[in-house]
Amino acid sequence: MKNEQFLIDSILNDMSEGIIVFGFDGKIILHNHTAAQILGFPDFSLRDKSIAWLMSATNANDELFQQILDAVYTKKKVVRTLPFFHEEKTVYLHITTDFLMNGTEKIGVITRMSDITESTLLFIANKRLANQVVDLMNSFVEVMVTAVEEKSAYNANHTKNMVRYAKNYLTWLDKQGELQKYTAKNTAPFLMSVWLHDIGKLLIPPEVMDKPTRLGNAVKDISHRIETAYLMLKIEMLSHPEQKAEIETQIKQLKEAENLILSANTAGFLDENTRQKLKEAAKIQCSDAEGCLHPLLSDSELESITIIRGTLTDEERKIMESHVSLTKKLLSKMEFRGEYKPVPLWAAGHHELLDGSGYPEHLQDNEISWETRLLTIIDIYDALTAEDRPYKPPVPPEKAFAILRDMAEKGKVDLQILNSFFESQAWNYDSQNI
Repeated sequence: MKNEQFLIDSILNDMSEGIIVFGFDGKIILHNHTAAQILGFPDFSLRDKSIAWLMSATNANDELFQQILDAVYTKKKVVRTLPFFHEEKTVYLHITTDFLMNGTEKIGVITRMSDITESTLLFIANKRLANQVVDLMNSFVEVMVTAVEEKSAYNANHTKNMVRYAKNYLTWLDKQGELQKYTAKNTAPFLMSVWLHDIGKLLIPPEVMDKPTRLGNAVKDISHRIETAYLMLKIEMLSHPEQKAEIETQIKQLKEAENLILSANTAGFLDENTRQKLKEAAKIQCSDAEGCLHPLLSDSELESITIIRGTLTDEERKIMESHVSLTKKLLSKMEFRGEYKPVPLWAAGHHELLDGSGYPEHLQDNEISWETRLLTIIDIYDALTAEDRPYKPPVPPEKAFAILRDMAEKGKVDLQILNSFFESQAWNYDSQNI
C-alpha cells in the first residue's frame, strides 16, 4: 500500500501540470508540488486548505477561484485561461476541471492547471501586432478615400454610400441568423474591399472620369469656332452686301447646327435621325480668323457628339473600365493576409457578371464569390440612384431595382442576393428595420 502511495506521489510530483483535488466541501484532498509552486506556496502543504483560504492568501485572484468554486458547488466542468497574480508577478494559467469518481459516484473535483504564460504573452504580442497591421490598413484606406474625394467628390460619396448599404445589409443578415451562411462573421475585410473597390480611379484622367457631357471640355473650342465663323460671315456680308441673302442663309444654317450640337451634348439618348443631322452639321465649313475653312466638327468631336447613350466614346470607356485592373494592380502592392487575403479579389471583381459579359477577367458564375456578387449589386444600385453624377440624372429606387431584376433574369447578377438586399431595406435611408 505504501509502495502504491509512493508511486502515486512520485507521478504527481513529476508532472509539469499542477494537480489539485477538491472535495465537495471545498477543501483540498490532494495536490502536487507543481500546483503549490504555481500558486506561490512551493514549500507549503495545501492539504485540507479551503478555497476560501486560497482566495484570502492570494489577493486579486477571485475570478480564478470563482471558476473552481463553480466546478465544486455546481458540479460543472470548467475550461478557462485566466491571469494569476502573485507578488507583483502575473502568469497565465490554463484551468480544466474534471470529476473524481468512485465508481459512478462523483466524490470530488480534479483541477489541472498549466502555466502558459510564455505562449499567452506571445499570442498577445501577435494579436497586438495584428491589430496594428489592421489599423495601418484602415489608415491606408482612409488616406486613399480622401485622395479620391479630393479628385472627385461624387465618387467618394459613391464609396461612402456603398459602405453604408453594405453595413446595413450585413447587420440585417446577422439579425436574421443568416450572416455566416454566406460570409465570415468578421465583416471588416469585406467592408475594406468596399472602401477600396474604386481606388483605381485615382489613375483615371478627370476629364474622362467626370466627363459631364458628350463633348466635355471640347464644347468650349466648338463655341469659339462658331463665334469666329459668325464674325467672319458678318465681316464678309459688310464687304459684299450683294451676297447678304446667301450669307444670312449660312448664318442661319450655322445657328441651327449650334443649337443641335448644344442640345445633343446633354441629351440622355440620341436617335438615329438626330445622329444623322449631326453628321451633316459636322461638314459645315467654318472660316477661322485667317480666313481658312475648316469643318464645323473634327472627327473626334463628331465621334463624341454622336454617342448614342452616355458621355464616353469607346476609347474613353476603355480607359474608364481600366480602373478595376488598376485597383487590382494597386492592391497587389500590399500584402493582405489571413481574413484580409481576398480583399483585392473582391474589390477588383465588382464589374464581373455571372454570364461572363463583365470585365476585366470575364469571370463566370462559380468563379465569382458571394462577396463580389453583393458588391456588384450595391455598386450598380448606387450608380443608378446617385444624385450627384455630373453626367446623368438619378433614377428612383423602384426603377433601379427593376433594372437590376432585369439583369438578374438575364443571368448577369445574383437574384437571391438581389431579393435579399431589397427585403433588407438596407438601401433605404428612411428604413427603421436596420
